[in-house]
Amino acid sequence: MASETGTQADATRAFVKAFDAGWREGGAGFVEHFLALADEDVLLTQPLLPAARGHDGFRALFEPLFAAMPDLHGEVRDWTPEPDGLTIELAVRGTLDGLPVTFTTRDRIVLRDGKMLERHARFSPLPLLLAALRRPRKGLPLLLAPLRGRRR
Repeated sequence: MASETGTQADATRAFVKAFDAGWREGGAGFVEHFLALADEDVLLTQPLLPAARGHDGFRALFEPLFAAMPDLHGEVRDWTPEPDGLTIELAVRGTLDGLPVTFTTRDRIVLRDGKMLERHARFSPLPLLLAALRRPRKGLPLLLAPLRGRRR
């Protein structure tokens, strides 16, 4: 049993390292980087938006975000192991049509076989909403994109 715990801890640390690398890089490769880390039936929840499921749902959630904020990136600030995965604190930064946007999210991630089975983001959407209202040309399509054409 000790080796299973050690193996699980190693897999969790490897996931955190890959998660951090993907967010630090951000940009065009973000979606493909994270799809490699996600189970095919991954469940994603976050404030203001309906749940997204699977790789298509992942794309529908993140592609519009990076289209509107191509410089979006993040950095893992802290993480805590959980019996079925981990909780990650992530500082996120980017610009929406020249307007800086920053927020911190605490993501509860369930892992199965080293892959993300569920990600439940907890953050205040206020910084993103305020930026979208101040830059409606880019912001409103960003906020509406996941609601249109959402595939489950």
